[in-house]
Amino acid sequence: MLPLLQLAAALNCAALVSAHGPWSRAIGYRHLLGPPPGQSGPPQPLWGGAAKTAGARFTPAGGFDSIYLGHDPITAFIEVSALILLPGGPVPVRSAPWVVISVDGILNNLLDLTDPATLTTLGTTAQEMTGTWTPLPHPPTQRLGQLAYDSGRIVGIKYASAKRPGGINVVVFPDRIHVVASNYLEVYDPHGHLAQRIP
Repeated sequence: MLPLLQLAAALNCAALVSAHGPWSRAIGYRHLLGPPPGQSGPPQPLWGGAAKTAGARFTPAGGFDSIYLGHDPITAFIEVSALILLPGGPVPVRSAPWVVISVDGILNNLLDLTDPATLTTLGTTAQEMTGTWTPLPHPPTQRLGQLAYDSGRIVGIKYASAKRPGGINVVVFPDRIHVVASNYLEVYDPHGHLAQRIP
């Protein structure tokens, strides 16, 4: 990956793309029994604070709110390790209860890390973006996520799943959604039990 100052400059002129839902989000059932920590009101299935608590692929610990979405429910389950995909098919694992929600929306100004040209512009590779990040103190994906967020123009990042070959994910910076007026995320819940929309 490019050095930080060069990377920041590259992000300020990188081509951005648009995407639309539906996407899938896997959430631990226990997180939907009430409001997020320190808040009141109904459950918030689009709460982005969990990723910054411990850190995530593109979110440094203590950083910024981030909402991680899978292109499909299988990818969403695999990303949270609720399912393992073997050559013979998916294998369920013993885990705490999970809920998968459908998220509608329109997102403009996404950095597309599935595009080889974008990776070249940023001086990185698919391997670096999908590699193991947890043991590293400042993994390249988190440095990229922080600079993308700091740019003020990037709403989120579209990227290849590290756990499911061919799977695609999107991480959204909820407090950057307003950058383009038509952007939004909305939980599809015709019964209204988990209704939430951003903005």
